[in-house]
Amino acid sequence: MNNKKRLNPYLLVILSFLVIIALGSVLLMFPFSRRANNFGNYLDCLFLATSATCVTGLNSFSNGINMELTFVGQLILMLLIQIGGLGFITFLTFVITLFSGKLQFKDRLFLSAMVNSDDMVEVVGFVRKIILISFSFEFLGFLLGLPVFLQFSEDIPHGLWNSLFTSVSSYNNAGFDLFGSSSLIRGNGGFIDSLPNWAYYYLCSYIMFLIVAGGISFLVVMDIFAKRNFKRLRVFTKISLMMTGLLIVIGFVVFLIGQHFQSPFDALFQSVTCRTAGFATVDQDKLSVLNKVFSCFLMFFGGNPLGTAGGVKTTTLYIIVLAMASYLTGRKVSSFHRRYSNESIVKAMSLVILGVVVIFISFISVFAFEAKMDVKEIGLDSTKASALAYEVFSAFGTVGVSAGVTPHLSIGSKIIIIILMFIGRLGPITFIQLTGTKMSFDNQGKYKYVEEDFLIG
Repeated sequence: MNNKKRLNPYLLVILSFLVIIALGSVLLMFPFSRRANNFGNYLDCLFLATSATCVTGLNSFSNGINMELTFVGQLILMLLIQIGGLGFITFLTFVITLFSGKLQFKDRLFLSAMVNSDDMVEVVGFVRKIILISFSFEFLGFLLGLPVFLQFSEDIPHGLWNSLFTSVSSYNNAGFDLFGSSSLIRGNGGFIDSLPNWAYYYLCSYIMFLIVAGGISFLVVMDIFAKRNFKRLRVFTKISLMMTGLLIVIGFVVFLIGQHFQSPFDALFQSVTCRTAGFATVDQDKLSVLNKVFSCFLMFFGGNPLGTAGGVKTTTLYIIVLAMASYLTGRKVSSFHRRYSNESIVKAMSLVILGVVVIFISFISVFAFEAKMDVKEIGLDSTKASALAYEVFSAFGTVGVSAGVTPHLSIGSKIIIIILMFIGRLGPITFIQLTGTKMSFDNQGKYKYVEEDFLIG
């Protein structure tokens, strides 16, 4: 009988990400990755590698990655984004099965935990579909980018590379770009300002399309192609589509009302990008208080489960709002002709509370490390508290938008943000599962206690 303890699949997931981040940080530090042709600061490279693998988009290079990294460095960064978006074990399993065939039972168990699939028999086919969907959308994005990049880049090789990098970064909701230090914001010179209006709006539009496609969930895409009829779609798919559309529309209205100088297009882009993408068409430092608060709300909840987006996910928000509405109206928690268990409600609320606690502790820690920071000296209009809070929410939601403080953070703050991006990508629940807790009400222990109610609220 084999008494060897089986490796916790959640630990395997965490270790795989740590290995990729460590390897990526070392490669990005070497001279062949840097335009200055010298060894880079390891903490900045670790920050960048974590941000790429956790598909966030924050980086501490004030001049942008295009001015800091060589083609080799940019290629390494893109590979980190690709692996981080798919999940390292997902990517590795695809390669193994492509060349060697079958997986053992324990490997299927690990992979099922990684991709959130209950079907261990079909899990390999599921992974291959994820890879196919990702590469298909990225190739489509590459083709969509060619009319702009081939025409306005300095030469054809640069045009092809810019289109590919932008497509991979957009679909994986990473938010990295090769346009300089100001993302898609016009008026700062560089590539973006060289584009005529049609090319600029075309570029931003197809980036929005890729952001939504990446964050909408692989499972949703599979279900849509398989059913092709809204009534036959899974409840998960219907909820995901509804929440995606609802949050984009509500965000558009809030941003348009709360920012008098913002155009409708910028309001729409802000609503989409805050779902965890990291691109920006407006200076985040210039946002009104209302828009910063709502941006943090969108960043916190992010996209749908089993996609490239971060956050605690839209389905979590849906089940909590539904439970509250049901409680206030005295009805059972149900929708789409389905009832939802108390376990799902408690898990959703626990996830939100855990997220809030992690963000609060991180904000307090970063604020303490930045006691001497003067936001006016670095040219920001935001208060220090709002700029740092925005940074923390962006890191946890793996979004990547920033009010402009990232390059000015101290060593301690960068370490906190690195940890926060890592937690945000994998989710607080993944770390809880390391203890072996099943997060289930099934295990009642040896005794059954008398039920007790007490005053609440």
